Amino acid sequence: MHSSHASMTAWGRASAILRVTSGNFLEQFDFFLFGFYATYIAHTFFPASSEFASLMMTFAVFGAGFLMRPVGAIRTGRLY
Repeated sequence: MHSSHASMTAWGRASAILRVTSGNFLEQFDFFLFGFYATYIAHTFFPASSEFASLMMTFAVFGAGFLMRPVGAIRTGRLY
């Protein structure tokens, strides 16, 4: 069975692995920082009438960002 796609060279494979690894690292680091500073973000951006509600709204924003990962993968996955 012949494939119509050209096989990757060792350099191309290493380059792809490096790009994927660095992208995943940056994304997870971003989520870590957001979770770490969630209380400060809640206090700054949401109403102070209820600390619990402010924190839950902050985590809802965190969850929305996490749920958008598959949409971004579908949208930009075929660029390379």
